[in-house]
Amino acid sequence: MKRKMLALSAMVVLSTAFFTAADTGIAGASPATGSVTCSITGAGTFSPGLTVPGTNPQVKITFTATGSCTGSATTVNSAGMTVPVAITGVTVKGSGYLNSLSTGVFADSCLGIQSTDTIGMIKVKDVWTATPAISNTVVNYTGGTAPIVSTYVSTPLKDKIKLPAPSGTTFVTTGSFSPAVLPVVNLKTNILNACSSTWGPYPTFTIKPGSFISLP
Repeated sequence: MKRKMLALSAMVVLSTAFFTAADTGIAGASPATGSVTCSITGAGTFSPGLTVPGTNPQVKITFTATGSCTGSATTVNSAGMTVPVAITGVTVKGSGYLNSLSTGVFADSCLGIQSTDTIGMIKVKDVWTATPAISNTVVNYTGGTAPIVSTYVSTPLKDKIKLPAPSGTTFVTTGSFSPAVLPVVNLKTNILNACSSTWGPYPTFTIKPGSFISLP
């Protein structure tokens, strides 16, 4: 009987150790290295909402998008071994603000968003769906000397919001894929590119198919 009790106790200890290790591997996800590209769609907001004349030199932008991913990445598992990662999806959350580079042009105006707005600070968090689990990626974008918006071909022309801006932007990446060489967020929107008296308003915007993130 004593031997049976000792054997049972040993099995309980081993089982507990196994499940503890498994839980630690999931809860304590390691960062991934490599590269990944994800096609995304979603929606965002401006506060205050964009209008033709605008009212403020700064405008807050938030957005959330989801999508599917491809790439080549590895991570270190709980046993300390480097293993491949299958990244199948992502949820992207961004929040921050835009500033107008031109005196007298409001950031939340049509002219501002089209030609003078650049990044004040925008934080983007990527939550990965991956096997094995990997840590999130956080990118903080700051500054810039070029407008954040460019056009993309559609009928009629619409705005594309790109992070980082074409020049002058700095960024710091933490978590998976850090330090990233060029962490790109490319959002094709429903915002009309041409200003007119009937433009907007845009308290919200759509992130359309063709949008993507890339972390090389």
